[in-house]
Parts: sequence; C-alpha cells; structure tokens
Amino acid sequence: MKRALTVISIVLLLLGLAIATAPYWLGMQTESAFNDMVKGMAARSSIPSNSFSFSRGWMSSEAKNEFLLPTAPFVINATHRIEHGPLPLSRLLSGKITPALALIKTTLRFSPSADAPANLPEMLKSLPPLELETVLDLSGNGTSNIKIEAATRKQGETTIRWEAGKGQIEFDREWKIIKMDFTFPLFSVNSPRGKLAIKKVRLSSDMYEGTAGYMFGRNNFSIASVAMKPFVDVQEMRLSATMQPKGQFVIMNISFSVKALQIANNKYGPGKLNLAIHNLDTKTLKQFENDINRIYSRALPLEQTQMMIAGKTLELAGKLSQNNPVFEITRLSFAAPSGELTGKAKFVIQGKEQDLSANPMLLLTAIKGSAELSMPESLAKAVVMPQIQRDISSLGREGKFNASEAARLTPEILNQIAEEVYPKYLQESGFARWFVKHKNIYQFSMSINRGQIVINGVPLSPGR
Repeated sequence: MKRALTVISIVLLLLGLAIATAPYWLGMQTESAFNDMVKGMAARSSIPSNSFSFSRGWMSSEAKNEFLLPTAPFVINATHRIEHGPLPLSRLLSGKITPALALIKTTLRFSPSADAPANLPEMLKSLPPLELETVLDLSGNGTSNIKIEAATRKQGETTIRWEAGKGQIEFDREWKIIKMDFTFPLFSVNSPRGKLAIKKVRLSSDMYEGTAGYMFGRNNFSIASVAMKPFVDVQEMRLSATMQPKGQFVIMNISFSVKALQIANNKYGPGKLNLAIHNLDTKTLKQFENDINRIYSRALPLEQTQMMIAGKTLELAGKLSQNNPVFEITRLSFAAPSGELTGKAKFVIQGKEQDLSANPMLLLTAIKGSAELSMPESLAKAVVMPQIQRDISSLGREGKFNASEAARLTPEILNQIAEEVYPKYLQESGFARWFVKHKNIYQFSMSINRGQIVINGVPLSPGR
C-alpha cells in the first residue's frame, strides 16, 4: 500500500511539473510559430516587417514590430500580447477548452513616417486601431478575428463616421493556404460641400500556393452602394479575380460589374467587363514578385524605387512574351440611355520566335490582334456635356462675361448653350477622328500587326 502511494505521488508530481512547465515550453514553440506568422504575412502581402522584438514570459509573452508600407508616408505599428497554451487563460475563462498553442491579441496603429506631410500625424491619430485576436493551434496554423470599432470623428465642419467592421483570416503555419473574409458596413463623410456614403464593403479571398510558389485562387471585392448625392449614385459594384494553374502557366480571369449608375439625371447600367489573360509563366511572375519585394526592402528614395520597378516591369514583359501570352476582353457591355456600349478585343504578344527580354521596346512590333467598340450617341454626349458646362463656367469666373451676362447664366441657360455647341465640341474632342457614326451609334475598330495599326479600316499614319 505504501509503495502504491509512493508511485501515485511520483506520478502526480511529474504530472504537476508537466502542467507547470507546459506553458513555458509552449512559449518557446509559440515564439517560433509567431516568427513564422510574421514572416509569412510580410512575404504574402509584400509589406516588410521591421523593428521586431519578442519578450517571452512563463504564462505569456509580448512582442512588437513595425510594418513598412512601400512608398506610403506612414507605417503600421503592431503590439502583441501572447497567452501561452495549452489552455490560454482568456479562452479558458470564455468556456473554450480546446487546446491551443497560443492566443495572440494584436493592436495595429498607423503612425507617420519620417517624410510624412505636416498634417498627416493629426489625421492618423483620428483613425481607430485595428484589433486582431489570433488562435494558433498546436501545429501553428491560425485563425484571426478582425475588428474595427465604430467611431465618429470631426474635423472642422466635416464629420467622418464609420460602423464597426469585422472579419476573419485562416492560414496555415507557412502561409501557403490563406482564406479571408472582411465586411465594413458603412463609411460616410458629411461636409458643407456634400455627403459621401459608402455602404457594405466586402473583401474575400481564398488562395493557395501552387507552381513555383505562385498563389492561385480567387479574390473578390464588392460595394453595395456609393452615393455622392445629388451628383453620383452607384449600386452593387463588384470586382473579382481568379488565378488558375494550367501546367507551367496561370490563367487569369478578371470581372467587373455594376448594377446601376446615376450621374445627375442620367441613369446607366447594368454594366459588365470580363478580361481573360492566358499563357503567363508562373515562375517568371514569382521571380518578378521577389524582385519587387527586394527593391522595396532597400528603402531607397522614391524616384530611384520607381525607376527600378519600371525597369523590372519592362524586363518582365519581355520574358512573359516568350510564351505568346493572350489578352482578351471577352465581354464589354454597359447600358446607357437610348443604347448600349459594347465591345471586344483580343491581342497576342508573339515573342516566341524572338528574344524580347533583351529589348522590351520591341514589344510593340510583336503585338497582333484587334478590338471593336460601339457607343450610343447618348453616351458620347454624356461624356462631352460636363466639359462644355465647366468651360462656360470658367469663362464666367475669368471675367469674360459682363455682369448682366453672368447673372443670366443659370443652370438652365448653361444647359441650353451646351446643347447648341455640343456638335462642335464632339468634333474637337476626337470622336470624329476615332469613331465612325452610323445612325445614332459611334463605332470604333482597330487592328495591329507587326507595328502596323489600322483604325476604322484606314492605316494610322505618324501624323494622325
């Protein structure tokens, strides 16, 4: 009996030691997983991390780091409070008993960079912090819940208001699989000049690492409405992009749509644009991404950074052309008063038979394809009329009218004058040079082959 009690005591002692030391041991594992998380996030977002620090304790740890936004006049400062597993205290108190490597509570704040404009620091102070709560499982995979608190800010006579935003990010330890969904219900600006309201912004993504380390999957962005009344009202605007593998290549499909657009008293929509890109070499694209990240990480002067990126972009175009990439507008349609804007296009860069990477400027001679566009006169008029009214108003501000003439320039008179001079403006704006009118439709066609461009059936001369 005594021997049995001794064995039980030893077992309980070892169990107690294991429970007591588990948080510190998992703290070491957490630091490693946390480092992987920061590096993976920085690599996937092309935002380098700087000024990293990690202070490990027994039950919890703290960390700080700074994310540099290339070419932006501000940085993101991140502070992290990390509760060690296997049962992080906050999760245990909330009734969640599933073991976890760590619970990380992160606060992100914007702060000005050294070369920020003078008025930026005060503006950044008014922005709310971004809160994240991340749970790392025992393998280091994570789930982050994102939250932006609702707030109202006043700057002089301008009031800025937003409702609480929330979302979630799921990722594996190496950031090779990433899923994200974020929703922002309302952002509004109310000033003496008018009111802007943006409702139901949603961003979602489902990506995974594939050939050559390139990320495949889908990205979606949508806005329920954008209103700048009484001038502009946009309903249900959506943008989506999918990247699908095909052997060594990636196929990109980009789609943009809008349900309705109202400008003043004119209503447009629905509208749709589909763009497809084929034969893009994934290894070349990934190498370009790595090159750009290295340029940004050097923190060079803006002008030098832009020149280096421009050079890498030309080099990329030359290398991609070796596989004869295809760019195609598969659908373009936009409803307008009294008609519809339609179009299509398909171009191939024929670089397989010549090395364009040595001289990317030869790309123009390697392009072959055609494009067509059909536009109703009502849409052409809608493009030109605002410019006419602005020109007439400018003449009034410059004193080109006497007092009695200026007094008579009511909105109705401005519209009447614009109607009278519209045909001349349409002629001078370039429509007559690039569009052929057939009844109430303006039509444009173009073809290009080995540097020879034909517009509406007529070769384009250098002086045209």
